[in-house]
Amino acid sequence: MAQKKVDELEKKKQELEEELNNIEGELDSSIDQVREDVGSSLNPKNIIRKHPLPIVGASAVIGFLLGHKRRKSSTSTSDNGGDFSGALLSELKRLATRKAINFATDYVENILEEKAEEHLSSSDAEKDD
Repeated sequence: MAQKKVDELEKKKQELEEELNNIEGELDSSIDQVREDVGSSLNPKNIIRKHPLPIVGASAVIGFLLGHKRRKSSTSTSDNGGDFSGALLSELKRLATRKAINFATDYVENILEEKAEEHLSSSDAEKDD
């Protein structure tokens, strides 16, 4: 009878250990999922993909303000340091504009590809019917 109780306790212990291992595995996978979600939601590329028009608009406004400010100050400074910083700022604006245009075209191309795929899949579905 005592051996029977010991066997029952051992069996219960094993069941509890298995349950703890399952819970630990689920927690690990949940934590990994949360890390991935937070990482992807804070990724600048994903933010830009989710909100392309406000980002491009803000970039254009910031670029305009920086360019406008630079034009005002360039009339008052004529030393070589001002020329270098003006050239650097001009190059940065050119690069930012190029990046914005590339992103915008990629974004539009992706949308068009998705629409084409949807259209093709809906055409295939209609043919099957």
